[in-house]
Amino acid sequence: MKKIINFILVLGVLFFVFQFGVNLFKSKHSIDYSIKVDDQQISIHEEYFKDKSDDYYFFRIKIGNNFFVLDVNNTFNKQKKIIDDIKLYQKDDLTCISPVYIKNNNDPDIFCNIANEQYSYTSIKDKYNLEDFISTIDNFNNDKYVVSNSSSSIIGNKVYKDNMYEEESIIVYSYNDLVKITKPSYDAIRFADYDIYHNELGVLIDKYYVLPKYEKKPEYSGLLIIDIISGKTDTLYFDEKLSTNLYINGVVDNKLYLFDKSNLVQYEIDPKQKNYRVTGNKETNGQYYDGEWSTRNIYEFNKQELKFTTKYPIDDNYVEAFEANKYYYYYNSNNEFYKVYKKDLTKRVKLFKYDGMQEIRIVNDCIYFINYNNLYRYDSTGLKLILTNKEFQYNYKNIYSVYFK
Repeated sequence: MKKIINFILVLGVLFFVFQFGVNLFKSKHSIDYSIKVDDQQISIHEEYFKDKSDDYYFFRIKIGNNFFVLDVNNTFNKQKKIIDDIKLYQKDDLTCISPVYIKNNNDPDIFCNIANEQYSYTSIKDKYNLEDFISTIDNFNNDKYVVSNSSSSIIGNKVYKDNMYEEESIIVYSYNDLVKITKPSYDAIRFADYDIYHNELGVLIDKYYVLPKYEKKPEYSGLLIIDIISGKTDTLYFDEKLSTNLYINGVVDNKLYLFDKSNLVQYEIDPKQKNYRVTGNKETNGQYYDGEWSTRNIYEFNKQELKFTTKYPIDDNYVEAFEANKYYYYYNSNNEFYKVYKKDLTKRVKLFKYDGMQEIRIVNDCIYFINYNNLYRYDSTGLKLILTNKEFQYNYKNIYSVYFK
């Protein structure tokens, strides 16, 4: 009898280890289920997905004629059917939901449809009275939506540090310095002994800011590679000096592609490895990227400034679009900003509307833009002023960059 019991225990342990192993290496699942809320049947399509950059759940939720898309980071050990309940609010053409998960419900979100078009909570929260609905949601954090008006002056910038994240760095181009502003501190990194008014060639690639080694000569002896975290500056020298007649083709896979129009040479620069290679010249022609690599006549790069482009599968008219890990972002001619999930291009989510946006960047799923002399950031907590700089109204092009640790 004792042997049988020990055998059963061993089988149980082996089964547990097997299940743990399966769960540990599982990278995706897809499942459909339903729950009942207020006598309404709610259909849920759940997908789990993990790769090198993402680890999250994606949902399509259908309530009557309303259809929602949303996601949540994986803090559920890859379990299935992680939505246990849904808080529901319906009035006229407005329907809002707040999923209740099987655990980790410390900071719940609200998702809303108006006439079955999905809106971010921050875009409608001041237009509708949702206090009664919020009172039914446990642990709802109203404080994260608060916008601070407190500021401090930092090297020509008025900075609203209470609106910043701890891991966020704002890099402001200041003609011969890069001013790095973080929530706890600031620093200035000198890159030239004289003012360079237009920042045509500076670019932040991961944590490395790349720009020419400025000298009062008709050519550049090399490129500066500045680690904005450590502040260390390295110089990448070239076998043949670069002319000052340069432009940027684009950045692909954290590598910079630079074209020298005077010498008809295209370079690939790897700032992390601090090296370069020639990717185009009169013998080999040049490399062009539009989602796929192709070879183009080197004189095409000289005739016009060929910038790398990417085609996005967005079924809507847009002025400009951007790609992130999970989403495409875009804005239209009415200055309305949207996102669509790569997993479902049929449903757009309206994020906000703002007139006069310039120098738009998407970093870490945050939308940054300049308006007049202000730099704003939009994220899931809403639109917040990050800093003010008088120079932005005169010279806003390529004047800021953003890095998250």
